[in-house]
Formats: sequence, C-alpha cells, structure tokens
Amino acid sequence: MKILFFNLFFVAIALPSVIILITFKSLNKIILFITLIINIISCMYMIFYIQSIGWNIYTFSLLFMFVNNILLSSIRFIIKNISLNSLIGDKLINIWLIYTKIIYTYPVYILRKIFSISGKVLDIINNRINNVIHDLSIIKPLKLLNKEYDEESKCTILTFENNYLLDHKNLFAALFAALILQSEFKKNGKKIMIVSIFNEDKTFFIHKNIIIDENTTIFNYLDKIKHSIQTFYESGYPLTAFQILQIKLWNYETKIILNGKKKTQTNSIHQFRRNFHNNSVKFTQNQTDLIKPLKTSKNINKTSIATIDLETIQLNNNQIPISISFSYIFNNEIITLFELIDHNLLLNNSDKAIKELWFNFMIKLNNLNLNKCIIYSHNLGSFDGYFIYKGVLELPDININKVNSIIDELHRFISIDLIWKDKKFIFKDSLRLFPISLQEFCDLFNVEGKLHSYNPLFNKITLFENNNLLNSFIEYSKQDSISLLKALIKAQHIYINEYNVDICSIWSTSTLSFKIFRQNFLKSNIPILSKKLDNIIRLAYLGGSTDYFYKYGENLKHYDVNSLYPKAMCNPMPIEFLEEIDGIDVKLEDVFGFAEAKITTPENLFIPLLPYKLENETLHPLGSWIGLYFTEELKTIVKYGYKVELIKVYSFSKENIFTKYIEFFYNIKKFAIGPLRFIAKMHLNTLYGYFGRKKTLIETKNVFKN
Repeated sequence: MKILFFNLFFVAIALPSVIILITFKSLNKIILFITLIINIISCMYMIFYIQSIGWNIYTFSLLFMFVNNILLSSIRFIIKNISLNSLIGDKLINIWLIYTKIIYTYPVYILRKIFSISGKVLDIINNRINNVIHDLSIIKPLKLLNKEYDEESKCTILTFENNYLLDHKNLFAALFAALILQSEFKKNGKKIMIVSIFNEDKTFFIHKNIIIDENTTIFNYLDKIKHSIQTFYESGYPLTAFQILQIKLWNYETKIILNGKKKTQTNSIHQFRRNFHNNSVKFTQNQTDLIKPLKTSKNINKTSIATIDLETIQLNNNQIPISISFSYIFNNEIITLFELIDHNLLLNNSDKAIKELWFNFMIKLNNLNLNKCIIYSHNLGSFDGYFIYKGVLELPDININKVNSIIDELHRFISIDLIWKDKKFIFKDSLRLFPISLQEFCDLFNVEGKLHSYNPLFNKITLFENNNLLNSFIEYSKQDSISLLKALIKAQHIYINEYNVDICSIWSTSTLSFKIFRQNFLKSNIPILSKKLDNIIRLAYLGGSTDYFYKYGENLKHYDVNSLYPKAMCNPMPIEFLEEIDGIDVKLEDVFGFAEAKITTPENLFIPLLPYKLENETLHPLGSWIGLYFTEELKTIVKYGYKVELIKVYSFSKENIFTKYIEFFYNIKKFAIGPLRFIAKMHLNTLYGYFGRKKTLIETKNVFKN
C-alpha cells in the first residue's frame, strides 16, 4: 500500500510538470521556480527511498522524468529571468530546441506515422469484416424520417436515419431495403436515384444518376454503387459518423423531358439535339503529384488550323442546321468549303435532310486529307458543338466508341474528336481561347469581319424562295469561317513568336496562361494537394463580395482598382503542406496557411467583411461562427476588430511564384496597344483561376437508344 502511494505521488508531480513545461508558452518565473523546486525535492526523495520502492522500468521512467523536468525548468528559468550575454542565451535556446526535438518531437512524429499506418491497416481489416458481415446479416430497413415532393426539381425527396449505426455495404443495403417499401419505388418504369449523406454542416454525394426500376434488387443496387462506396470509404470518412441519408428519386421520363425542355429554351436549339443519346457521365481525377516547370521547345512545329461555322433556321419551333462553312489553308491560300442543305428534302423529311447535309460535308472533309489539323468553331461549347456531335454520331459506319468529347460542369463542349473512315478530326472552341465576340476578335487582330449585320430573314424557311436573299446568306456564312481563320492564324503567329507556345496545344485561355507560366516563369515544383486535403482547403475558397445599387446618383465619383487580382497574386502564396497544428499551440501572427477558427464580429459593425457559405449561398454574417479561412485574410480582419480563435491550422510553406509573370504582362499591358495589350490583360486575369479548378474532368460515353 505504501509503495502504491509513493508511485501515485510521484506520477502526480512528474506528469503535470512535463505537460506544463512542454505545452505552455507563457510561464512566469514563479511557476517555473516552483516547478523546479518541486521536481528537485521529488527526485531527491525518490532516490533516497529507491531501495524500498525497487528498481524497475516504471521507477526508472519516473526518475528520468524528474531529471528531464529539472533540466527543462532550469533552462527556461535562466533564459527568462537572468540577463545573459546574447551568445550564451542563443546557445541555451539551441540546447532547449535540440533537446525537446530529440526527446519529444521526433518520437511523437514516429508514433504518429506508426498509428497512421496502423489506422490504414485497420481500415482494410474493417472493410473486409464489413463485407463478411454483410454477406451473413439479415437486412433491416432504415427508419424513414420524412418524405416530400419537390415541385421545382420534380423529384421525391426521402430522408432516412441510420438508426442502427450501420457501416459500409450494410448501410446502403438497409437504405435500399427502406426504399423498396415506398410507393414511389413500386411504380412501373425506370427511375433516377441520387444518394447524399449529412453530418452537421457537411454534405457528401455517395453516387449520382443511378438508374433503377421496380425490379432492382438490393444486390443489383449494391453492385451498381460498389465503386462509389469504396471510393468514399477510402477518403477517410467512417460512414457510421453520418446519421442522416437522403434519396432523390425522379421518374426517368420526367427527368429526361425536364432536362430537354430546359436546355432547348436556354439555347434555342432543335430539341432532338439534346436528347438523342443517353450520356453516362464519369468523373476522372488527375493523379499527377506535382506541377513541374516545362522545358521551352527550340523549334515549334506550327499546327494547321481550319475553321467551321454553322447557320440554322427555325422550323417547327426548333432551330436546325442548314449550312456548313469550312475554311482551311492550301498553298498559303484560304479555301472555303460550303455545304447547303437540300431544302426540298428539308420540307418533306427534316431528319433525313440533316443527315444528308452532314454526310456530304464529312465526305468532302475526309477527301481533303488535312493531317493533324485542329478545327475551330467560335462557340463550340454552347451552340455549334451540339449540332456537330449529333451530326457525326449519325454518320453511316460510325463507331460511337471512336467519338469522344470533353465537356465542362455546365455541359458545354470543350472539345470533340472522332475517327471516321480512318481519318481523325478534332474540334475545339476558339471562344474558350478568346472570350469575345467574333466581330471583336476580328477587329482586335485587324481582320475583315462580318460583311453585313445578320438579317432576321435568314432564320426563316422562306430564305430558299428568294435567290438574292439566299446569295446574301451564303456570303454571310462563308465570311464567318474565313474571318475566324484569319484572326486565329494571326493569334497563333503572335503566341509562337512572343511566348513560344502554339495555341492549338491547349483548350482554353486559362490553360494557355498556365502553359506560358510553366514554360517561362515557374522555377520549382508545386505539390498538388491530396484529394482529402483538397476537399478541406476548398472550404476556404469563396467568391468575392458584390453589392448592387439603383442607377441614380448626383455628384458621384467612380473608383476602380488597377489590376486588383494580379496585384494580390504578387503576395506570397501557399505552396507545400507542412503539418496540421492544434490551434491552441500557436498564435495567428506566427502561422501561414489555412485555419479553422471561431470568428466573432465586433459590436456595431455596419459592413461585415468576412464571407461564410451556408447552403450554397455566400453570406457576410454578424455574430459568431466557425469556418475555414486563409490565415492572411484572418490577420487582416483582426485589424478591424474581429476576434479570431484558432481551432486547427493547416500550415503551408510560402513563396512568391507569380510576381515575375505578373510584372511581365503588366508592363506589356501598360505600354502596348492592339492585340498585344489585349493578350497581356487577358493573361493577367486568367492564370489564378486555373489553380482553383476542381480536380475532376467530365467525359461522355455514347450509348445508342434501344
């Protein structure tokens, strides 16, 4: 009993002393002196009674802790309270730093690595166990909390509770077992199903656009989503942490019709252009770990450029293509190929007339033998691309697996490529490169643009009844592809000569800026965040503040900041993730990176400064909340009375990586005129957007309807 008392007594002194000396920054001399004296007395007392206690690993550890506490408290006391020569003081501080790293920092780091690896091993074991449990278990449905019909989205929303704290396949089996009981599931016909999960302020989509019907079994469903479950599970989130699950269920035909109408109204395109195939969309993550500098090519082989322009008319309340203008270079001259629809066939069978238009055009294009040529359309993304994609997919002898496209999150085409009759054709969008109208593009590069303004009569079927009007239409159509080709050739020449980059090698203004940056200005590698860390840091990526006002005022003054975003890019940027730090261990002024913090606004604040995203809306709130922000933003708002309590810090290294790029283009913008000034201004404002892009790409898979 006496030995147990001594052991507890020594532990009660040694352990708190270690915690105080290692984790507390500010300790006054009284606390340090008391800690030093208590540990000296305890150490002497323990040595005196060591024979009665007995030598073992436990007593040896306690004795080591006392000696360690005496050393640490002595050094801190001397540094804090005794005036020393600066050289001696620096030596003592270095001794302190080296000692604490050897005794504490490095062992803790090693233990964290061991536990991290152990955690991954346990996840794999848990995963396997869950699979076995699922195969042997009796499936009980989840509890239905709420069911409602969303008029705007035309879907049924069902909310369930994970009342059994299920995990992995068991959770989704129970979820589908609950769905099977609902009348909406039992209705005949296909349905589209999306599942999301909620935990406090976090929402995650498990899978999107799963097609089911009343005959789909639990095992069919689990087989459809097995990759989604595994991907989410490996992201580091235990599914038992999510109590609420939500299913959105659409009637398949209703969803297709709704989307078709919405898209047709937005873009005034013939309705069958939007629902001619069912698209199975998949998201592919780029696995590259580093953004590396690019080597500058000494000799660039200029890629051949051609241009295409479509014209449409309104027929039966739909826009349909009636002409294709195609311009290319042959023997240093611009040649234009023009294909016009058979208007007699158009009146009798519009679908057949359109197919014939595309077939005749593609045969002529195929015979030109334009090797490695990029075909540009000015607005491929939102107009021409829909007609081109539809047209080539209906060519005879087309292999739909050799027709590919890249689209963005707004379902706009970035590129279309296909192989037909052993020839490859690549279509890109010049509007993504130069986001201005065709006429502005031509004016900028001093190229003759449109011959005359668009005649509304061009949009009517009566166009074919008036020869003069038809000839004017043909001239107008040809000129669009000719002027676009001339402007692009001039732009290509400038980029090759000035920046050693061929515009045909990229897809958009931001990728063009990015290539110039990597090739001419980037000197060191930039690490790419892991998917898990990217998801966290992205929470701090919010839109800017905007205000709107009535258009009235007297004696007003207008202020504009010259190159605001480029100026901000000249500040140090977070480069490489270093470590995750507990907020209580650091001060805001000592960290750089991103911080989760509790924010409290000052009283009587008239204009809130800091944004916060709630339910996909950006607000500027008053009061208190918790959010993730860039540390330099937090340092700024503190100056205006905000209170910031750090919770967790994601520490990054910092470097001025954009300064030379910005200075280069800013000086051109400042003194140049014409296309060089436009190009400089464009690249000043497009590079930063590339670094904020999500790590996903949308591809399409073509599937013919049965």
